[in-house]
Amino acid sequence: MSYPDLREWLRNVDTEGELERIHGADCDLEMSAIAEVLYREGKQPLPALLFDDIPGYPRGYRTLYGMWASPRRLAKSVGLSIDKFDYTSLVKGCMKQLSERRYIPPKLVNTGPVLENVLTGNKIDLTKFPSPKFHELDGGRYIGTAVAVIQRDPDNGWVNLGTYRCMVVDRDHFTVHMTEGKHGRYLIDEKYGPRNQVMPIAIAIGTEQAVYYASGRDVSWNVSEYDFAGGIMGEPVEVIEGPYTKLPLPAHAEIVIEGEWLPGEMANEGPFGEWAGYYANLGRLPVPEPVIRVKTILHRNDPIITCMPPSAPPNEQSLFHGAFGSAEIWSKLELCNVPGIKGVWNHAVGSGILFNVISIKQSFVGHPMQAGLIASQLVTLTHTGAFTVVVDDDINPYDLYDVMWAVATRTDPERDIHIIPRCFAGSSDPCVPLEEKMKYPKPPKPLSKGRAVIDACRPYAGKENWYPVARISSGLRQQVLDKWDTVFKRLL
Repeated sequence: MSYPDLREWLRNVDTEGELERIHGADCDLEMSAIAEVLYREGKQPLPALLFDDIPGYPRGYRTLYGMWASPRRLAKSVGLSIDKFDYTSLVKGCMKQLSERRYIPPKLVNTGPVLENVLTGNKIDLTKFPSPKFHELDGGRYIGTAVAVIQRDPDNGWVNLGTYRCMVVDRDHFTVHMTEGKHGRYLIDEKYGPRNQVMPIAIAIGTEQAVYYASGRDVSWNVSEYDFAGGIMGEPVEVIEGPYTKLPLPAHAEIVIEGEWLPGEMANEGPFGEWAGYYANLGRLPVPEPVIRVKTILHRNDPIITCMPPSAPPNEQSLFHGAFGSAEIWSKLELCNVPGIKGVWNHAVGSGILFNVISIKQSFVGHPMQAGLIASQLVTLTHTGAFTVVVDDDINPYDLYDVMWAVATRTDPERDIHIIPRCFAGSSDPCVPLEEKMKYPKPPKPLSKGRAVIDACRPYAGKENWYPVARISSGLRQQVLDKWDTVFKRLL
C-alpha cells in the first residue's frame, strides 16, 4: 500500500490500534527514555509513540518514535506483502522486495504541504523545533536521526539520499555525520572538498515512509533513492525544487532544511550513542564534522520530527535491521550458490549485524564452513559482522536459546571456531581499541578487526547416527496441545 505522506500513514496506524499518544513529555531525555523502556520491555505489538504538548514548544509541534517497531508497521512502511507473520516469511518478503526492485523517477510539482511555512533570513531558527537529546551523554540535540539527507553529484547531476545524523549547533547551523564508505561522504571527500566547491545540501524530516526507507538502503551508485522509493510506492515521489539549493525536495515532508557546506568549515559533533549501543567515539572528542549553514526552512503546520535513535539492544530498530540484514545475507548466499539455506537471522543482541545465524540442511562435508565464511564477508562496510554461527536445520535460527544450545553442545572450540584476521572495521565499531582510533584523525586510516565463524552443526559424516535429541516430537506436541487445549489457552 502506498501512503502519500506521513500523516496518512499515521492515521492508518492509529486505526489499527498501534499508535500511542503521550502528552507533556520533555524533549530533553524524557521522551527518549520513555521510548527506550517501552521498546526494551513492552508487550507486543509495540506501538508507535507520538509526543505532543512538549514543554517549551507550541502545541502541535510533535515527535514520533518507533515507526517500524512492529511487524505490521514495518511491512506497511516498506511495501512488503506478508500473509502471516513469522521470521522466515518476513525475511523472504524482504528478499523478494530486494530482488524485484523497480525504479520510478520522481515527479516535479509546483507546490506541496511542506511549503505551508517558508522561513528565510532572520526567521530561520532550528531551535524552534523540539529536537530531542536522546542519550544522557549526548553532546547536543539531534534534529536528524530518521531523515533523508539530499545531495547532488556536481558532475552528472545524480541525486543521492542518505540517512545521516544531524546535530543542531545553533539557530542556523547543524552538523552532518557521514561514516566512511557512504555515498554522501564520498561526495564531500572526493568531489566538493578537493575542488573547494560550495555544496548545496538539504535534510528532509517526516517524509513518506518509502523515501525514508530508501534513504537507508544500499542503492547503487548513480541510482537515486527517489527512484527506488517510487518503485516501492508504485508511483513517483512528488518533489519540489528547493527555493535556495534547487535540489529536489519531498513535497509532502514535514520539515525540509536547506543549506550549504563550505569546504573546510567544520564543527565539533557528539558524542552520540551509536548503533552498537556505545559512545564509540567518546575518547576521540572533539570530532570535527561538516557544519551546514542553513539558508531556508520549510515546514508544514504542526510539524512532526521523526526519530529513530540507536541504543543498547533491543531497541526500536532491532526488527528492521534483523529483517533486512538477514534478507541481504540470505540473498547473497544464494547468489554465491550456497545450497540448503533454511533460515537467516541477525539477532538484536548483535545490534542488528554483529551476531548472525544461518540454518542449513547439510549436504556435503565443509558445507557449514562454506556458508559461514562467505556470510562473514557479506555485511555492509560501516556495520561489520563479528560472529557468524551456522546451525543444522533442526535448530531454530531465530531462537537465541536454541542457537546457543547448539553452540554449547555441537561446537568443539578447538576445531569448529575459525578466526579471520584483519577484516574491515568501521570507525564507530566499539571492538576497535580506542587508542587505535585516536592515532588517526579524520579522514581515518582504515581500521580492522577479526571475525569469527562458529560451526555449530553436527559432523556431516555420521550425523544421522549422532546423539538423539531429548526433545518432544512434533507429533506428541500436537497430541497434548489438542487434548489439553483448555490448559494451554490459559498458560501459553
